[in-house]
Amino acid sequence: MSKVNYNDDVPGWRNLGPLLEDPHKRFVRRVGRRSTGEGAVLKYRSSSPDKPRGQRFHSEALQMRQLTGEGVARILPVLDIAAGDEPTWYVMPKAQLLQSVFVETTTLQQIVEHVQGLAQALCELAGRGIYHRDIKPDNLFWYDDGPVLADFGIAYWGEAGATVVGEKLGPLWFMAPEMRSMSEREEGRQADVYSLAQTLSAFIHPLGTLPLPGTFRAGAMDYDLNRGWKGDHDALDALEHVLEAATRNDPADRLTIDGLAEELDLWLRSAQVPVVKNTGFRSGWGPQDDHVRDEVEIRRIMRRATRKIATALGDVADHQEHNARDSEVPRWLGTYRWRQNSEDGFEPDGTLTFSAGHADGSHRVVLGAVYWGREVSFIAETQRTEAGDWHLECSWPETDWARIRLPSASHALETLAEGVVRSLD
Repeated sequence: MSKVNYNDDVPGWRNLGPLLEDPHKRFVRRVGRRSTGEGAVLKYRSSSPDKPRGQRFHSEALQMRQLTGEGVARILPVLDIAAGDEPTWYVMPKAQLLQSVFVETTTLQQIVEHVQGLAQALCELAGRGIYHRDIKPDNLFWYDDGPVLADFGIAYWGEAGATVVGEKLGPLWFMAPEMRSMSEREEGRQADVYSLAQTLSAFIHPLGTLPLPGTFRAGAMDYDLNRGWKGDHDALDALEHVLEAATRNDPADRLTIDGLAEELDLWLRSAQVPVVKNTGFRSGWGPQDDHVRDEVEIRRIMRRATRKIATALGDVADHQEHNARDSEVPRWLGTYRWRQNSEDGFEPDGTLTFSAGHADGSHRVVLGAVYWGREVSFIAETQRTEAGDWHLECSWPETDWARIRLPSASHALETLAEGVVRSLD
Protein backbone atom coordinates (compact mmCIF):
# COMPACT_ATOMS: atom_id res chain seq x y z
CA MET A 1 0.00 0.00 0.00
CA SER A 2 1.40 3.40 -1.00
CA LYS A 3 2.33 6.07 1.50
CA VAL A 4 -0.46 8.50 2.40
CA ASN A 5 -0.15 12.05 1.06
CA TYR A 6 -1.66 14.31 3.71
CA ASN A 7 -2.32 17.10 1.18
CA ASP A 8 -4.60 14.96 -0.98
CA ASP A 9 -8.35 15.46 -1.20
CA VAL A 10 -10.50 12.42 -0.46
CA PRO A 11 -13.76 11.41 -2.16
CA GLY A 12 -16.47 13.90 -1.26
CA TRP A 13 -14.19 16.18 0.76
CA ARG A 14 -11.84 19.06 -0.07
CA ASN A 15 -8.57 19.16 1.91
CA LEU A 16 -8.19 22.64 3.47
CA GLY A 17 -4.85 22.13 5.22
CA PRO A 18 -3.60 21.03 8.64
CA LEU A 19 -5.90 21.51 11.62
CA LEU A 20 -3.03 22.17 14.04
CA GLU A 21 0.25 24.05 13.80
CA ASP A 22 2.10 21.11 15.37
CA PRO A 23 4.29 19.62 12.57
CA HIS A 24 3.88 16.18 14.18
CA LYS A 25 0.09 16.36 13.70
CA ARG A 26 -0.01 17.02 9.95
CA PHE A 27 -2.17 13.93 9.49
CA VAL A 28 -5.14 15.76 11.11
CA ARG A 29 -6.70 18.04 8.46
CA ARG A 30 -9.46 20.59 8.01
CA VAL A 31 -11.85 19.51 5.27
CA GLY A 32 -15.03 20.77 3.62
CA ARG A 33 -17.78 18.63 2.15
CA ARG A 34 -17.88 19.24 -1.58
CA SER A 35 -21.67 19.09 -1.85
CA THR A 36 -22.56 21.42 1.03
CA GLY A 37 -19.39 23.15 2.24
CA GLU A 38 -19.87 21.60 5.69
CA GLY A 39 -16.66 21.86 7.70
CA ALA A 40 -15.23 18.78 9.37
CA VAL A 41 -11.97 17.16 10.51
CA LEU A 42 -10.19 14.40 8.61
CA LYS A 43 -7.73 12.04 10.24
CA TYR A 44 -5.25 10.23 8.00
CA ARG A 45 -3.31 7.11 8.88
CA SER A 46 0.01 8.46 10.14
CA SER A 47 2.29 5.51 9.40
CA SER A 48 2.78 2.40 7.28
CA PRO A 49 -0.09 -0.13 7.55
CA ASP A 50 2.29 -2.90 8.61
CA LYS A 51 3.56 -0.95 11.63
CA PRO A 52 1.81 -1.02 15.03
CA ARG A 53 0.49 2.53 14.65
CA GLY A 54 -0.87 1.76 11.20
CA GLN A 55 -2.64 -1.31 12.52
CA ARG A 56 -4.03 0.71 15.41
CA PHE A 57 -5.45 3.25 12.97
CA HIS A 58 -7.31 0.56 11.05
CA SER A 59 -8.87 -0.74 14.29
CA GLU A 60 -9.73 2.77 15.43
CA ALA A 61 -11.39 3.78 12.15
CA LEU A 62 -13.42 0.58 11.74
CA GLN A 63 -14.49 0.36 15.38
CA MET A 64 -15.44 4.04 15.52
CA ARG A 65 -17.57 3.56 12.42
CA GLN A 66 -19.28 0.60 14.06
CA LEU A 67 -19.95 2.51 17.31
CA THR A 68 -21.37 5.40 15.28
CA GLY A 69 -23.63 3.05 13.34
CA GLU A 70 -24.92 1.54 16.58
CA GLY A 71 -25.67 4.96 18.02
CA VAL A 72 -23.41 4.68 21.07
CA ALA A 73 -23.84 7.90 23.04
CA ARG A 74 -21.13 10.42 23.92
CA ILE A 75 -18.72 9.25 21.20
CA LEU A 76 -17.58 11.75 18.56
CA PRO A 77 -19.18 10.14 15.47
CA VAL A 78 -17.63 9.16 12.15
CA LEU A 79 -19.16 11.05 9.21
CA ASP A 80 -17.28 9.27 6.44
CA ILE A 81 -14.54 6.70 6.05
CA ALA A 82 -12.28 5.30 3.33
CA ALA A 83 -13.43 2.06 1.73
CA GLY A 84 -11.87 -1.30 2.55
CA ASP A 85 -10.67 -3.30 5.54
CA GLU A 86 -7.63 -1.06 6.02
CA PRO A 87 -9.01 2.49 5.69
CA THR A 88 -6.43 5.26 5.33
CA TRP A 89 -8.70 8.05 6.61
CA TYR A 90 -11.95 8.91 8.30
CA VAL A 91 -13.89 12.13 8.86
CA MET A 92 -15.31 13.50 12.10
CA PRO A 93 -17.46 16.57 12.79
CA LYS A 94 -15.84 19.75 14.07
CA ALA A 95 -16.02 19.99 17.86
CA GLN A 96 -14.55 22.21 20.55
CA LEU A 97 -12.48 21.05 23.50
CA LEU A 98 -14.65 20.29 26.52
CA GLN A 99 -12.50 22.44 28.80
CA SER A 100 -13.18 25.45 26.56
CA VAL A 101 -16.85 25.52 27.63
CA PHE A 102 -15.91 25.98 31.28
CA VAL A 103 -16.04 29.68 32.14
CA GLU A 104 -15.86 31.74 35.33
CA THR A 105 -19.56 31.21 36.05
CA THR A 106 -19.47 27.42 35.51
CA THR A 107 -20.38 25.65 38.76
CA LEU A 108 -18.54 22.63 40.07
CA GLN A 109 -21.74 20.63 39.69
CA GLN A 110 -21.83 21.41 35.97
CA ILE A 111 -18.25 20.20 35.51
CA VAL A 112 -18.91 17.01 37.48
CA GLU A 113 -22.14 16.41 35.54
CA HIS A 114 -20.24 16.43 32.24
CA VAL A 115 -17.54 14.10 33.56
CA GLN A 116 -20.18 11.80 35.06
CA GLY A 117 -21.76 11.53 31.60
CA LEU A 118 -18.40 10.51 30.17
CA ALA A 119 -18.01 7.95 32.95
CA GLN A 120 -21.34 6.45 31.90
CA ALA A 121 -20.11 6.29 28.30
CA LEU A 122 -16.97 4.48 29.45
CA CYS A 123 -19.20 2.05 31.38
CA GLU A 124 -21.00 1.17 28.17
CA LEU A 125 -17.73 0.73 26.32
CA ALA A 126 -16.33 -1.44 29.13
CA GLY A 127 -19.43 -3.64 28.79
CA ARG A 128 -18.31 -4.22 25.20
CA GLY A 129 -14.73 -4.97 26.26
CA ILE A 130 -13.48 -1.59 24.99
CA TYR A 131 -11.11 0.63 26.98
CA HIS A 132 -10.01 4.05 25.77
CA ARG A 133 -6.62 4.10 27.57
CA ASP A 134 -5.87 7.73 26.64
CA ILE A 135 -8.33 9.83 28.62
CA LYS A 136 -7.04 13.39 29.03
CA PRO A 137 -8.45 16.91 28.49
CA ASP A 138 -7.16 17.05 24.90
CA ASN A 139 -9.28 14.01 23.97
CA LEU A 140 -12.58 15.20 25.46
CA PHE A 141 -14.79 17.44 23.31
CA TRP A 142 -18.08 19.34 23.32
CA TYR A 143 -20.35 18.31 20.45
CA ASP A 144 -24.10 18.40 19.89
CA ASP A 145 -24.72 20.08 23.28
CA GLY A 146 -22.83 17.52 25.32
CA PRO A 147 -19.42 16.08 26.21
CA VAL A 148 -17.99 13.32 23.97
CA LEU A 149 -15.01 10.98 23.89
CA ALA A 150 -12.64 11.17 20.94
CA ASP A 151 -9.22 9.95 19.72
CA PHE A 152 -9.36 6.20 20.30
CA GLY A 153 -5.93 5.77 18.71
CA ILE A 154 -4.52 3.54 21.47
CA ALA A 155 -7.79 1.99 22.63
CA TYR A 156 -8.20 -1.67 23.54
CA TRP A 157 -10.94 -3.12 21.35
CA GLY A 158 -11.65 -6.39 23.14
CA GLU A 159 -8.48 -8.17 22.09
CA ALA A 160 -4.74 -7.64 22.19
CA GLY A 161 -3.88 -4.66 20.02
CA ALA A 162 -0.75 -3.72 18.14
CA THR A 163 1.03 -2.37 21.22
CA VAL A 164 4.76 -2.79 21.57
CA VAL A 165 5.75 -4.63 24.74
CA GLY A 166 6.96 -2.14 27.35
CA GLU A 167 5.44 0.84 25.51
CA LYS A 168 4.07 3.61 27.71
CA LEU A 169 0.51 4.68 26.90
CA GLY A 170 -1.00 8.07 27.68
CA PRO A 171 0.47 11.33 29.04
CA LEU A 172 2.32 11.04 32.34
CA TRP A 173 0.02 13.14 34.53
CA PHE A 174 -3.13 11.33 33.37
CA MET A 175 -1.61 7.88 32.85
CA ALA A 176 -2.46 5.11 35.32
CA PRO A 177 0.60 3.55 36.98
CA GLU A 178 -0.06 0.13 35.45
CA MET A 179 0.07 1.64 31.95
CA ARG A 180 3.61 2.95 32.29
CA SER A 181 5.05 -0.34 31.08
CA MET A 182 2.58 -2.32 29.02
CA SER A 183 2.53 -6.09 28.88
CA GLU A 184 1.68 -7.57 25.51
CA ARG A 185 -1.96 -8.22 26.34
CA GLU A 186 -2.66 -5.49 28.93
CA GLU A 187 -6.21 -4.28 28.41
CA GLY A 188 -6.13 -1.33 30.81
CA ARG A 189 -9.49 -2.15 32.42
CA GLN A 190 -8.91 0.20 35.37
CA ALA A 191 -6.78 2.79 33.56
CA ASP A 192 -9.75 4.83 32.31
CA VAL A 193 -10.95 5.31 35.90
CA TYR A 194 -7.63 6.79 36.99
CA SER A 195 -7.28 8.98 33.91
CA LEU A 196 -10.84 10.33 34.03
CA ALA A 197 -10.48 11.19 37.72
CA GLN A 198 -7.18 12.97 37.06
CA THR A 199 -8.84 14.82 34.19
CA LEU A 200 -11.66 15.93 36.49
CA SER A 201 -9.02 17.11 38.96
CA ALA A 202 -7.35 19.11 36.17
CA PHE A 203 -10.68 20.68 35.22
CA ILE A 204 -11.49 21.85 38.75
CA HIS A 205 -8.13 22.85 40.21
CA PRO A 206 -7.22 26.53 39.88
CA LEU A 207 -4.96 27.26 36.93
CA GLY A 208 -1.35 26.44 37.74
CA THR A 209 -2.11 24.52 40.94
CA LEU A 210 -2.29 20.94 39.69
CA PRO A 211 -0.99 18.52 42.32
CA LEU A 212 1.75 16.05 41.49
CA PRO A 213 0.86 12.88 39.55
CA GLY A 214 -0.28 9.97 41.66
CA THR A 215 -3.05 9.24 44.13
CA PHE A 216 -5.18 12.26 45.01
CA ARG A 217 -4.81 12.94 48.74
CA ALA A 218 -8.02 14.22 50.25
CA GLY A 219 -7.31 16.81 52.93
CA ALA A 220 -3.77 17.64 51.84
CA MET A 221 -3.03 21.27 51.04
CA ASP A 222 -1.89 20.64 47.47
CA TYR A 223 -5.16 18.85 46.72
CA ASP A 224 -7.55 21.05 48.70
CA LEU A 225 -10.56 21.95 46.52
CA ASN A 226 -11.56 24.67 49.00
CA ARG A 227 -8.77 26.84 47.64
CA GLY A 228 -10.57 27.21 44.33
CA TRP A 229 -14.24 26.67 45.19
CA LYS A 230 -16.83 27.70 47.77
CA GLY A 231 -20.46 27.12 48.61
CA ASP A 232 -20.57 23.66 50.23
CA HIS A 233 -17.58 22.60 52.29
CA ASP A 234 -18.94 19.09 52.93
CA ALA A 235 -19.53 18.55 49.20
CA LEU A 236 -15.97 19.64 48.39
CA ASP A 237 -14.57 17.27 51.00
CA ALA A 238 -16.74 14.43 49.66
CA LEU A 239 -15.53 15.00 46.10
CA GLU A 240 -11.92 14.88 47.29
CA HIS A 241 -12.58 11.42 48.70
CA VAL A 242 -14.11 10.27 45.41
CA LEU A 243 -11.02 11.47 43.54
CA GLU A 244 -8.76 9.69 46.00
CA ALA A 245 -10.61 6.39 45.63
CA ALA A 246 -10.50 6.68 41.83
CA THR A 247 -6.74 7.37 41.65
CA ARG A 248 -5.38 4.65 43.91
CA ASN A 249 -2.12 3.30 42.53
CA ASP A 250 -3.24 -0.31 42.93
CA PRO A 251 -5.88 -1.04 40.24
CA ALA A 252 -7.54 -3.59 42.53
CA ASP A 253 -7.99 -0.91 45.22
CA ARG A 254 -9.32 1.66 42.75
CA LEU A 255 -12.98 2.35 42.00
CA THR A 256 -14.32 0.61 38.91
CA ILE A 257 -15.68 2.79 36.13
CA ASP A 258 -19.29 1.99 37.06
CA GLY A 259 -18.39 2.71 40.70
CA LEU A 260 -16.99 6.11 39.71
CA ALA A 261 -20.09 6.91 37.65
CA GLU A 262 -22.32 5.98 40.61
CA GLU A 263 -20.31 7.99 43.15
CA LEU A 264 -20.35 11.09 40.95
CA ASP A 265 -24.11 10.68 40.43
CA LEU A 266 -24.71 10.41 44.18
CA TRP A 267 -22.43 13.40 44.77
CA LEU A 268 -24.47 15.47 42.31
CA ARG A 269 -27.69 14.52 44.08
CA SER A 270 -26.32 15.43 47.51
CA ALA A 271 -24.53 18.70 46.61
CA GLN A 272 -27.57 20.97 46.73
CA VAL A 273 -25.82 24.35 47.11
CA PRO A 274 -24.13 25.61 43.90
CA VAL A 275 -20.36 25.35 44.31
CA VAL A 276 -18.71 28.29 42.56
CA LYS A 277 -15.19 29.55 42.06
CA ASN A 278 -13.57 30.95 45.17
CA THR A 279 -11.76 34.26 44.92
CA GLY A 280 -10.43 33.92 48.47
CA PHE A 281 -8.14 31.31 49.95
CA ARG A 282 -8.59 28.51 52.43
CA SER A 283 -5.56 26.47 53.39
CA GLY A 284 -5.70 22.72 53.60
CA TRP A 285 -4.30 20.37 56.18
CA GLY A 286 -2.15 17.29 56.15
CA PRO A 287 -3.92 13.97 55.57
CA GLN A 288 -3.94 11.48 58.42
CA ASP A 289 -3.61 7.73 58.20
CA ASP A 290 -6.31 6.15 56.02
CA HIS A 291 -7.87 4.18 58.90
CA VAL A 292 -8.06 7.29 61.07
CA ARG A 293 -9.73 9.25 58.28
CA ASP A 294 -12.16 6.38 57.66
CA GLU A 295 -13.30 6.33 61.27
CA VAL A 296 -13.57 10.12 61.45
CA GLU A 297 -15.84 10.14 58.40
CA ILE A 298 -18.05 7.32 59.70
CA ARG A 299 -18.48 9.20 62.96
CA ARG A 300 -19.36 12.41 61.13
CA ILE A 301 -22.16 10.94 59.04
CA MET A 302 -23.49 8.84 61.95
CA ARG A 303 -23.73 11.95 64.14
CA ARG A 304 -25.76 13.63 61.41
CA ALA A 305 -28.09 10.64 61.03
CA THR A 306 -28.51 10.30 64.81
CA ARG A 307 -29.43 13.99 65.16
CA LYS A 308 -32.11 13.52 62.49
CA ILE A 309 -33.57 10.56 64.40
CA ALA A 310 -33.38 12.43 67.72
CA THR A 311 -35.37 15.29 66.20
CA ALA A 312 -38.07 12.82 65.15
CA LEU A 313 -38.20 11.44 68.70
CA GLY A 314 -38.76 14.93 70.13
CA ASP A 315 -36.81 18.07 70.91
CA VAL A 316 -35.67 16.75 74.28
CA ALA A 317 -34.49 13.39 72.98
CA ASP A 318 -30.99 12.43 74.05
CA HIS A 319 -28.45 11.30 71.44
CA GLN A 320 -24.88 10.17 71.93
CA GLU A 321 -21.94 8.17 70.67
CA HIS A 322 -20.84 5.19 72.73
CA ASN A 323 -17.29 4.12 73.38
CA ALA A 324 -16.80 0.50 72.34
CA ARG A 325 -15.04 -0.18 75.64
CA ASP A 326 -17.88 1.32 77.68
CA SER A 327 -19.79 -1.34 79.61
CA GLU A 328 -23.01 0.64 79.04
CA VAL A 329 -22.81 0.64 75.25
CA PRO A 330 -26.21 -0.45 73.84
CA ARG A 331 -26.18 -4.01 72.53
CA TRP A 332 -27.38 -4.77 69.02
CA LEU A 333 -30.26 -7.20 69.47
CA GLY A 334 -31.03 -8.10 65.86
CA THR A 335 -29.52 -10.78 63.63
CA TYR A 336 -27.44 -9.65 60.65
CA ARG A 337 -25.84 -11.49 57.78
CA TRP A 338 -22.51 -9.96 56.85
CA ARG A 339 -20.46 -12.23 54.65
CA GLN A 340 -18.08 -14.64 56.36
CA ASN A 341 -14.48 -13.44 56.36
CA SER A 342 -12.89 -15.88 58.83
CA GLU A 343 -13.26 -19.41 60.13
CA ASP A 344 -15.37 -18.01 62.95
CA GLY A 345 -17.78 -16.20 60.65
CA PHE A 346 -17.75 -12.44 60.25
CA GLU A 347 -15.14 -10.45 62.15
CA PRO A 348 -15.15 -6.68 61.47
CA ASP A 349 -12.13 -4.41 61.68
CA GLY A 350 -14.18 -2.18 63.96
CA THR A 351 -17.65 -1.07 65.06
CA LEU A 352 -19.31 2.18 66.12
CA THR A 353 -22.57 2.64 68.00
CA PHE A 354 -24.77 5.73 68.36
CA SER A 355 -28.15 6.01 70.03
CA ALA A 356 -31.04 8.42 70.40
CA GLY A 357 -33.37 7.89 73.36
CA HIS A 358 -36.85 9.19 74.15
CA ALA A 359 -36.95 11.64 77.04
CA ASP A 360 -38.90 9.26 79.32
CA GLY A 361 -36.35 6.50 78.75
CA SER A 362 -38.97 4.04 77.51
CA HIS A 363 -37.49 3.43 74.09
CA ARG A 364 -34.49 4.28 71.95
CA VAL A 365 -33.06 3.97 68.47
CA VAL A 366 -29.65 2.36 68.03
CA LEU A 367 -27.50 3.00 64.96
CA GLY A 368 -24.49 0.78 64.34
CA ALA A 369 -21.66 0.66 61.84
CA VAL A 370 -19.27 -2.16 61.06
CA TYR A 371 -16.27 -1.56 58.87
CA TRP A 372 -13.98 -4.01 57.18
CA GLY A 373 -11.18 -2.98 54.89
CA ARG A 374 -12.35 0.11 53.02
CA GLU A 375 -16.06 -0.67 53.31
CA VAL A 376 -18.80 0.02 55.84
CA SER A 377 -22.27 -1.36 56.52
CA PHE A 378 -24.93 0.11 58.83
CA ILE A 379 -27.76 -1.27 60.99
CA ALA A 380 -30.63 0.34 62.88
CA GLU A 381 -32.87 -0.93 65.66
CA THR A 382 -35.73 0.44 67.76
CA GLN A 383 -35.67 -0.96 71.30
CA ARG A 384 -37.98 -0.65 74.34
CA THR A 385 -37.25 -1.21 77.98
CA GLU A 386 -39.18 -3.58 80.28
CA ALA A 387 -38.20 -4.28 83.87
CA GLY A 388 -34.79 -2.77 83.27
CA ASP A 389 -33.98 -4.87 80.18
CA TRP A 390 -33.96 -3.73 76.58
CA HIS A 391 -35.98 -5.67 74.00
CA LEU A 392 -35.98 -5.46 70.22
CA GLU A 393 -38.99 -3.79 68.64
CA CYS A 394 -37.81 -3.51 65.05
CA SER A 395 -34.57 -3.97 63.14
CA TRP A 396 -33.61 -2.98 59.62
CA PRO A 397 -31.51 -5.28 57.42
CA GLU A 398 -27.84 -4.40 57.24
CA THR A 399 -27.09 -2.03 54.38
CA ASP A 400 -25.05 -3.13 51.40
CA TRP A 401 -21.34 -2.58 51.82
CA ALA A 402 -20.27 0.87 50.66
CA ARG A 403 -16.84 2.38 50.37
CA ILE A 404 -15.99 4.57 53.36
CA ARG A 405 -15.73 8.33 52.74
CA LEU A 406 -17.65 8.14 49.47
CA PRO A 407 -21.17 9.42 48.71
CA SER A 408 -22.48 5.85 48.45
CA ALA A 409 -21.77 5.31 52.17
CA SER A 410 -23.52 8.55 53.16
CA HIS A 411 -26.43 7.68 50.88
CA ALA A 412 -26.83 4.21 52.43
CA LEU A 413 -26.92 5.64 55.96
CA GLU A 414 -29.27 8.50 55.01
CA THR A 415 -31.69 6.04 53.40
CA LEU A 416 -31.58 3.87 56.51
CA ALA A 417 -32.17 6.86 58.82
CA GLU A 418 -35.11 8.03 56.71
CA GLY A 419 -36.69 4.59 57.12
CA VAL A 420 -36.29 4.80 60.88
CA VAL A 421 -37.80 8.31 60.99
CA ARG A 422 -40.84 7.15 58.97
CA SER A 423 -41.40 4.33 61.46
CA LEU A 424 -41.49 6.84 64.32
CA ASP A 425 -44.33 8.92 62.82
